[in-house]
Formats: sequence, structure tokens, C-alpha cells
Amino acid sequence: MSTTQQTWVPATMAATPRRQIEALAAELQSAIRGTVRAYEPMHRHTTFRIGGPAEVFVQPSDCDDLVEVADFARGKGVPCMVVGNGSNLLVGDRGIRGVVVRLAPRFNRIEWLEDGAVAEAGSLLSTLVKEASAAGLSGLESTVGIPGTLGGALATNAGTDTGSVGDLVRGAVVLGRDGELRDWSAEQFAYRYRYSTVSKEKAVVVSARLRLQPAAKEEIAAKVARLRHKRSSRQPLRARCAGSVFKNPRGVAAGKILDRAGAKGMRVGQAQISRKHANFLVNRGRATAAEMRELIERAHALALRRYGIELELEIEMVGE
Repeated sequence: MSTTQQTWVPATMAATPRRQIEALAAELQSAIRGTVRAYEPMHRHTTFRIGGPAEVFVQPSDCDDLVEVADFARGKGVPCMVVGNGSNLLVGDRGIRGVVVRLAPRFNRIEWLEDGAVAEAGSLLSTLVKEASAAGLSGLESTVGIPGTLGGALATNAGTDTGSVGDLVRGAVVLGRDGELRDWSAEQFAYRYRYSTVSKEKAVVVSARLRLQPAAKEEIAAKVARLRHKRSSRQPLRARCAGSVFKNPRGVAAGKILDRAGAKGMRVGQAQISRKHANFLVNRGRATAAEMRELIERAHALALRRYGIELELEIEMVGE
């Protein structure tokens, strides 16, 4: 389950002197109402609690700010990455060059309708589930336990074994890499397992219209409670983790492959494969991105050696 939206321009550039980065941040701050900080530690903004500094970190206050940031980065020729809640993301220890835009906790407005909702991309899935239940609207229960935002979930069709968020989309407002806002239909997302055309087009979801079904509040609440208990009993939801590390190969769960291969409990420094679920890596305290990457490589090699299965990453590794 991925909750990281994509970059507008390539994510590499030559090292830039600190004073130039600070000047760049100050110039951008003068152009928008949101918050801009130079050299913001990304471990504060990822569920792994790992990551070096973003050269320029931005929390736009609204859509106008977001468009301005995109235009600014493109005009300066610097990379620009958009993240939501920082789940499903491993940021390198040396950080991320260029501009990092975090939509959450802003971009969180939700309008509830008789048969659905219009929600901004920074809305937490947990908030959507809770408020939908209170409104008597069913459909979001499949996202219970996913620690991400709506925008990131739509970018890669996040979901569980009970369904995917792409099944609920009626349409969305999307910011293209050319800086233009467009209305997308549900068909334009072209969803399949852990994929949508949002990532392919390097676009950013700004808000989305969701299709939900009226249902008894008691029934929805009971289903949510049942799914939450199921997930918490099987997955380390309270740990410093980033969700599933590998995608499920066709016909079998990646967690089962790694479990049978004996991966549970494997450690590299403070990084560990969960003893509860073998497809979850946890930060036991002060794990580094380098330790997490090495552990991921060991798990990948183990599955390949034992079963000849080439596991594909679900989390996104960014930065240096």
C-alpha cells in the first residue's frame, strides 16, 4: 500500500551550497501562504521515523499554493516530490535534494454527500473511515489500518484483501506535471493491483470524489471493528513501520513466502522484520535507511534463494 505521490522532474541534481538552498526557501516562502523550511529532517514526516533532511520542505495552505510551488520548482529546474502522510516511504539518510511538498495535515477538507464524499488529498484514510461510519456510508472499510492519505492511496490503488480504494473513485482533480489542474474521470485512473495512471503520468491528486453506499451505522461500525481487530492481530500497526514492503506475487502473499523462508525476526542494526508479519519491517528505535535497505535486500535474496521468487518492492525508496 503506497501513499507517496510522484515527482514532476527527475529527483537528482548537483550538490547546492547551503546559502543557495536557504535563499531558495526564502524566495518560495515569499510567494505562498503555507510553510517553507530549509533542511527539514524527513524522519519527522515518515511513519518509519527515518530520513535525512529535505533541502526545501513545503506545506502548502491550499491549491493555489500547490500550483505556485510546482511552477516555482519547474522554473528553477529543481526536483519536486509530493508526499502525504509519509507512509510506505523510505527516505535516504542523506536526505532529499530539491523541494518536498507534504499535503497532510492540510488539504484535509471533506464534504459528505448522500452517496459518497468529496475529499482533499491530504485527508487521512483513518479519518475518512471514522467519519464515513458516523455518516452511515459504507465502502471505505477496506482501508482500515492503512496509515496513509487519500491522495497517496489513489496514486497506487492502496488496499487490503477486502478491497482497494480505486474501486470507490468517481473522479478527481489532478495537477499534471505541466502545472495544469484537470478533472479526471474514474476511467482515466486505469487501476490495477497497486497501480494507477497517476504515477505513470507523474501527476498529483488534489481531491477526489468517492462513491459510497448508505448503510446502517451499527453494521458499518461492527465491520470496521472486525477488520481493525483482524489487522492489528496480524500486523504491527503500532510499530514504526511503513506498511507492506513487497507486493504480493500472483496467487500468493509476500508475507507467507517470507514467513516460510524464515525471515521473521531477521535484524540489521535497529531494523527488523516483524515477528508478527514477515512483510513488515519495523524501526526498533534508531534504525537508519541504510540498515533498512540492507534488510530489504536480505529478505529479497532469501525469497529468491529459497523459492525462486523475485519479490517486487511496494515501498518507495527516495533520496540519498
